[in-house]
Amino acid sequence: MKNGVKALAITSISILLFSGFTTCNSTSAPQKTEEQANKPAEFQGFKIDPYESPYTYITVDDSDYENMEAQQLIKLMGNGINLGNTMEATSNQFGFDNADPSIYETAWGQPKTTKAMFEAMKKAGFDSVRIPVAWTHTMDWSRGDFEISQSYLERVAQVVNWALESDLYVMINDHWDYQWWGLFSHDEELAWKIYDSMWSQVGEYFKDYSYKLIFEGANEEVGARFNDEINTNVDSRLDSSINYKKGNLSESQCYTLAAKVTQKFVDIIRSQGGNNKKRFLLIPGYDTDINKTCSSSYKMPADISNKIQKLIISVHYYSPVTYCILGENVSWGAVQKSWGLQTDYKDMNRDFKKMTKFIDEGYGVIIGEYAVSKLNSTGKKKAGMEKWLTNVLDNCDAYNYCPFLWDCNTFFKKNGTLGFTDQEVGAVYSERN
Repeated sequence: MKNGVKALAITSISILLFSGFTTCNSTSAPQKTEEQANKPAEFQGFKIDPYESPYTYITVDDSDYENMEAQQLIKLMGNGINLGNTMEATSNQFGFDNADPSIYETAWGQPKTTKAMFEAMKKAGFDSVRIPVAWTHTMDWSRGDFEISQSYLERVAQVVNWALESDLYVMINDHWDYQWWGLFSHDEELAWKIYDSMWSQVGEYFKDYSYKLIFEGANEEVGARFNDEINTNVDSRLDSSINYKKGNLSESQCYTLAAKVTQKFVDIIRSQGGNNKKRFLLIPGYDTDINKTCSSSYKMPADISNKIQKLIISVHYYSPVTYCILGENVSWGAVQKSWGLQTDYKDMNRDFKKMTKFIDEGYGVIIGEYAVSKLNSTGKKKAGMEKWLTNVLDNCDAYNYCPFLWDCNTFFKKNGTLGFTDQEVGAVYSERN
């Protein structure tokens, strides 16, 4: 995605796609190059033909965000990256309850966060950062204490401040967080107390922060993970005599509960006043899965306090799993000449197009995580990785989604070099500035 912070397209833009052609507002579209003309559309991925963009270059003040709609914000957010395995790291299994925040922060092998990391992200071509956060590991909720550690709140705030000072849009959420979400299928009353207490405190603490800070109601937990098994050997706060095995809520019940949870999230934040009245809120899709989120069973929450759309929907993308996550020795994007088509591109393009359902309804769309595990089963870099990443970004450009690369010091080093160590992957992002 082109650098969104520099350009806000307030006027409508028509984008020329290889399927479902529309024309842009110029009097004549540029001709395709000879290479483009000779290349079958099926083999082009989701490329956008070059044209003169009607972007208006403006400076956005904080007050401008009050009357800005979600889809306009997405245009500003550009490309995003995750501060993965850092503020969401939890350490109860190591006996670090209410320890120094840096112990949590580095528990999963990541370096302690510095402002220089965010400055390097900005320099590398990112305009937004998602900061996954765990909160309940500093609560003693098993004994009725739902207060988040003040020192932990202050450390998260320091990290958020550094990101904002580096001219990045920032998202914070509740991320995995010891699988406490499984309590919804075991002790729903306790689960609601945790959720309400958590967002009441987090929202209140940050309510006067810039509109460039976005709250995300959960990570991937809103959905089937209401049935998560909770390991009492991992979380010492739980009564080991209670059976916290996998719950038995039906899918229909999980969809109904998902709607209640996301509505509760919106209601808590809006009731707090300050900038939270008009803050952009990110609503997690069902399991953050595209197909399950696009189901008619999934319902977005109401936001009756705002006449303009301030809600954004989030899904994640790691498809195909055999390529993106598993260590199999497979490639992506190779032409299957025997069939005369390139199914990898078509499958991804089809997936991303489904989320236009929410665009048509006025919501913003964020791909909160996407990535390819770096190495295959032989320990070599996966073939076609740059093609996969590029086509994700091309789809996001085409449909006005904001993508957030999931990274845990794998490609983008947060210490030492402070940047991409893989030049080919780095070029995917630097070339889009």
